[in-house]
Amino acid sequence: MHLELDAPIVYEQGRGWWYQEAENERFELPGLWLTARELQSLGLLLSLLDDFGPGLLSDELRPVEREIEKLLKVRDINPSVFRERVKVLPIAHRPVLGQHFQIISEALLQERQVSIRYSSYNHQKTERNICPQTLVYYRENWYVDAWCHLRKQLRTFHLSRIERSSISKAKRHSIPAEELEQHFAESYGIFAGKSNHTAKLRFDGAIAREIASQRWHPAQVGEWDGRDYLLTFPYSDDRELVQDILRHIPNVYVEAPVALRRKVQHRLEDGLGRFVGRVVKV
Repeated sequence: MHLELDAPIVYEQGRGWWYQEAENERFELPGLWLTARELQSLGLLLSLLDDFGPGLLSDELRPVEREIEKLLKVRDINPSVFRERVKVLPIAHRPVLGQHFQIISEALLQERQVSIRYSSYNHQKTERNICPQTLVYYRENWYVDAWCHLRKQLRTFHLSRIERSSISKAKRHSIPAEELEQHFAESYGIFAGKSNHTAKLRFDGAIAREIASQRWHPAQVGEWDGRDYLLTFPYSDDRELVQDILRHIPNVYVEAPVALRRKVQHRLEDGLGRFVGRVVKV
């Protein structure tokens, strides 16, 4: 007999009622009662976590997911609605092996170092010991901000480029929260470091109001110049910034610095050069 809480209750004449647990399956009365709204939020969170990265919802979380689903059904809420009605459509997403995500997360919480084999954007492989400081989900990909013992500085690592990982017994080298905030606050996008440049972008009237409603940088300053919108902010590394500027061509112009303008111009010229004279085969 199973009641609302799915408790394995059995009855025997002359003996009465008692719990009879199946092998390898434990039953416990819930220690925390949640409202229907709280259960919906937890169910949605687990569903989204699974969609953010296949394999991230590890075996340790599966029992939690099953219990939440049971409690949702008791309240006549269909758990499958989350997957049917809430869609996560990853673009340019690089899958992360669940084992690496789990190891980095465990080391982060236990304040341990991690030994990794890392493959860079240019396919250069290095062996490193890192001290995870912060897990970051950014533009549909997972990263870890960590102290790198090889480079002797804070670095950001793309989890999908980790080829091997193992937790070390060594304690983590912790960075004060203020230092972490300062290191990443002045950067643009995922690239960190103290800013030494200031970008000034002019967006024309076609997209000016849309840009004015966006946040490109925590320290950005925006102002209107007629129908144009001027956006100014500091940055340290221009790789991601150049990509974002190119996305808004031809409705954006780089007023400063000159080096950034030339880099965008060279990227445009290089791209056009690849198409000039090319024969399109039908």
